Amino acid sequence: MSVSAPNEEFLTKRFIIPKMYEIMNPLLAWTDIFPQVKSTAPVVAYKQESTSDSGDAKKEKPKLLTTSGQWTYVEISQFTQKAANLNKRGFAIKIDQDALDYVEGVDEIQRAFRKTGYWIAEDYNDRISAEINANGTDLSTSWGPTYTWDNANATPIADIEDLEDCFIREGYPYRLTDLFIHKTNYKELRKYLTSIDINEWKQQNLYGNPSGRADLLNIPVAGVTVHRLLSGISEGSIIALDKNNPGMTIFYNSSPRYSVMNESYTTIQNGQKVSKSLSYGFNFNKYFDNETHETIIQLWYDNAPVTIEPYAIARDTGV
Repeated sequence: MSVSAPNEEFLTKRFIIPKMYEIMNPLLAWTDIFPQVKSTAPVVAYKQESTSDSGDAKKEKPKLLTTSGQWTYVEISQFTQKAANLNKRGFAIKIDQDALDYVEGVDEIQRAFRKTGYWIAEDYNDRISAEINANGTDLSTSWGPTYTWDNANATPIADIEDLEDCFIREGYPYRLTDLFIHKTNYKELRKYLTSIDINEWKQQNLYGNPSGRADLLNIPVAGVTVHRLLSGISEGSIIALDKNNPGMTIFYNSSPRYSVMNESYTTIQNGQKVSKSLSYGFNFNKYFDNETHETIIQLWYDNAPVTIEPYAIARDTGV
């Protein structure tokens, strides 16, 4: 008969994986913005938009239809075919026997999961941002604030309105809906909104009322939601996108052996408890070292973020 240590129940796959999702979810900026698709192979083949609707070289005008006339058949330019590799990123944790045997060890185990969950989420955000910086649209030649937002002469709302104009392109459906900025720049924007001398109607309906605890601000005049990022972006930089036309897809792999399939976890969203599916490509393995009597926990995520609509995502600096 096998005997388990009191805290071993906290080191099972069905406990750890949902728990890590609960820890990481509030820290992940992109999981509710970009579609996540389970990959069927380690190399992902995807299609990237290559032309606008109006600029398509094969564009035709509808022809007049007559009783004896023939239909005109049209062709549509093909997507650009691309490929990307899924990449596993993670690390291992050593849990000593004391942490399993004594009740107080639960705190040590939870602390280890909290810290590693934060590190993985930070790396996840950095990877998404790196893909946006590599393949999103560079706005440096078409947009730029006159003053950085820490300057007394800065006009952040006017800057956001000008940024919104950059998304309006002939033949493309994109419109700016969401803006992601560094926590320092977020604080500068909030300070601007609370210091401007305008009437209540204008504040409420055009500029927006900032909340002291929220990680986002709504700017009604531009129809934009501004998000505060704690990782994945540097001070002074912006990431702008149209969430109604996602410019990126995140392909992932959850191993049948090392993950939990078709289950969910609970998190807090907009002050309410919600249930979400396990869809980040997060995996887990555990084994026992007979020499050191340590339990080794291996944690990793396996994904590939790819840009499919470059004009739906933009980045720049200068705020």
